[in-house]
Amino acid sequence: MTLSPLRGPRQGVLIDRLRHWLDGIGPRSLPLARLLVRLIPARCPFERTVVIAGHTVLHIPPLCQINPLFDELMALRFRALCRLEAHQQGQQERHQDRQPQARRQHS
Repeated sequence: MTLSPLRGPRQGVLIDRLRHWLDGIGPRSLPLARLLVRLIPARCPFERTVVIAGHTVLHIPPLCQINPLFDELMALRFRALCRLEAHQQGQQERHQDRQPQARRQHS
C-alpha cells in the first residue's frame, strides 16, 4: 500500500485503486482514444513564465508531477496516441493495397 505524505491510509488505498484502474484502460475505440488525447494535456498546463518588459519576473514550475496519478495519466495518453497511430497505419496499408499493381510499380 502506497501512502501519500499528505493523506492517511484510506486515501492511499483509494489512489492505488485509481492507479490500477487507469493502468487497465486500453482505448479500444477510436472516439475514446481521440477524447483521451484531447482531455489529457501533453504538457503541464500550469507551468508559466511571467515576462514584463522583456524580463522574466516569475517562473511557475510544472506542478503536475506532484499529482499522484500523473504517471498513469501520461501512460494512458500514450496508449491512446498509439491506438490512433495504429489506426492511421492500417488505413495507409489498406489504401496501398487498393491501388492497381501498375500504379504501385511507378511509385
